[in-house]
Amino acid sequence: MQPKWRVPLLIILLMVAVLALAFFLPHRGDQVRAPDFTLPALDGNQVDLKRLQGQVVVLNFWATWCPYCVAEMEELDAAAGRLAPRGVKVLAVNIMQRETIQGIRAFLGEKRHNYLVLLDRGSKVADAYGVSGIHTTFIIDRQGRLRRVKKGPLGPGELDRLLQDII
Repeated sequence: MQPKWRVPLLIILLMVAVLALAFFLPHRGDQVRAPDFTLPALDGNQVDLKRLQGQVVVLNFWATWCPYCVAEMEELDAAAGRLAPRGVKVLAVNIMQRETIQGIRAFLGEKRHNYLVLLDRGSKVADAYGVSGIHTTFIIDRQGRLRRVKKGPLGPGELDRLLQDII
């Protein structure tokens, strides 16, 4: 005779496994239009998402105090350089919580980066995109539609895989 708790326990474990899988795997956006924005860049220019239509845009929301963000910056930089000739623009959007422009500059150092750093004061753009945790990456296609959302750090070569059928 089987204990009565075995079947409900298996059902609960299966549900937890499905939810965990859905959370950790990158998923496709609903192909809705990406919320438009204009943000200042660290270099002093303004970036308007509308003007980037025709390019694939990678929005990577980050902060200097996020250890996973810091760990992936080198990979993000390499990917931005590798993908730029294929029409991909990588925007590293700093959410500006507990940070200053001087602190961001000091963090990035003197090295020239292949991605453009944007400053999201008050996290308004992060809120418009529904960013609930740092860090999150969005991929916008050439028509300005959200195509991918990746929560968590990008592993080596992962950005290339996420963009494979978009570029």
